[in-house]
Formats: sequence, structure tokens, C-alpha cells
Amino acid sequence: MEEPKPTLAQLKEQPHYSYSALNTYINTCQLLYYYRYIEKAEAERTPVALPFGTAFHSVLSEQAQAAKTGNLLTAEQMTEAFTTYFEANCKDAGNIVFKRDESIEDQLATAKRMFEVVNKEWIDYWNIQSVAEPFRIEMPGLSKPIIGELDMVVSEHTPFDDGADSGFDTIVDFKTAARMRSDDRPAKDLQATVFCYAFEKVHGRRPSFRFDVVTKAKSPGVRHLYTGRDDDHYRRLEKLLVTADKGIQAGVFMPNESSFACSDCPFAGHCSNWHCSSTQSDMKIAA
Repeated sequence: MEEPKPTLAQLKEQPHYSYSALNTYINTCQLLYYYRYIEKAEAERTPVALPFGTAFHSVLSEQAQAAKTGNLLTAEQMTEAFTTYFEANCKDAGNIVFKRDESIEDQLATAKRMFEVVNKEWIDYWNIQSVAEPFRIEMPGLSKPIIGELDMVVSEHTPFDDGADSGFDTIVDFKTAARMRSDDRPAKDLQATVFCYAFEKVHGRRPSFRFDVVTKAKSPGVRHLYTGRDDDHYRRLEKLLVTADKGIQAGVFMPNESSFACSDCPFAGHCSNWHCSSTQSDMKIAA
């Protein structure tokens, strides 16, 4: 009997990198990486978009599990599940920060509108191969393995097609966004590169990648944005992550003074005192 594969929670018990951590260091802010992943400082504030996105993601995972057997949750069922997840996430996070004139009720109303659109626009059923698939891979030169979870993997053919091998694997990642992403963003997205690289390492097949983006507007929309990766993308990724790893191991954690994340930074107070209370040698990682 084949041994059960470890869950994401089990994989997290060992030293590792995640896409989110690496992306924080490379593209968002090195100092944010330090406070969150090295010092593990308590967040001073939590933007409401974080528990909202996490709850929405959990509901879409339930929807994918249902769709895998040919079913769909109703918009009402998804909204009810979201309310449970969202309220629990807000309670766990603490010090939730809303935008001006917004409330929890506003967030729930937004989610309801979004789920109504998701329900109408859902496109995957029996072609779903896996949902919430965890992975762990080694990368040459990296000090720790990379772990993560694929939201959904689908085959771009149905059971009714004549050729069993006519389809190809597509990794699907669920996203919420204040506005729709530009068409060229997926081609540059680090997550798509990391996840395609990981899938190929695990399964030995090259996948495509699809962002399913749901907007949080008054009139929500859904778009399916496709992209792909080749050997050159993978070579660049390996050099990028190994270089970032060397910086982390050397204790290089500088603030990004113009990051898009500054306005909602959970460690803004820590950052404002960084030059007064910390030296570079204080922030080095023990060997």
C-alpha cells in the first residue's frame, strides 16, 4: 500500500522556503521578510484584504472539491462558508484595519457578489486532477527545500474526448484583486515560474499556468489568464533564488523605501526604527 503523502502542515514542520517568503524578499521588501520570517514579530496591524483573501481562497478550494465530482456549491452556500472562515480569520489575526467607511458587513456583501459571479463562470469539473496539492522540491544550490500547495490542477480535455493523452496539465491559482490584472503580468509572475518548476520536478511533465482572478468591484468579474514557462525561465529562477538565499544567509535585510506594500505594512513601526535600533550584524542568521 502506498504511503500517504505529507500534508502542507506536515511539510511546514521542517526548515523550508515558500514562494510567499521568497517573493517577499525578492519583490516586496527584505526587511519585511526579516520581521515576518526570521524574527517572527507580532504584526502591528492586519489589512482586512488578508483575512478576506484567505477566506475566499478556502471557499474556492471547497468549490473545486465539489466540482471534481460534477457538482457545484451555490452562491449562498459559498457565502455562508466564507462568513465562517472570514470571521475566524479576523479573530485570529487581531487589529484588523479596514479602509475608510468600510465594515465587516461591507466585506460580506462584496463576497456575496463575487460568489454569484464565480458560480456562473466556473468552467472546471471532471477535468480536475487534484485540489490543494502540496509539494516539496529541492533546488540546486538552495540551502532549504521549497514547499507549497497548488490550488488546483486540471487537464485541458474532458473524459468525453477520444484521445486519452490529448490534454495537457494546467496549474490553476485563485486570486482576488481590487482591479483586473494586466494581460502581461502573468508572463512576469514569480509564482507561476516557481509552481511550474515544482510541478515539473514532481511529475516530470511541463504544465501551463492559469490565474483565475476574481475582482472585488461593485460589479465583480472573472478572468482566466494563461501563461507558460520554458527552460530559460527555469535557469533564471534558479539563479534568482540561489542569489536571494545567499543574501538571506548573509543577513542582508534592507528596507524597500518605495514598496507598494508600505501603506499596509504590518511592521511599519519596526521599520521606522530600523536605522536606530538594529545593525546589520544583529540581523544575521545563525549558521
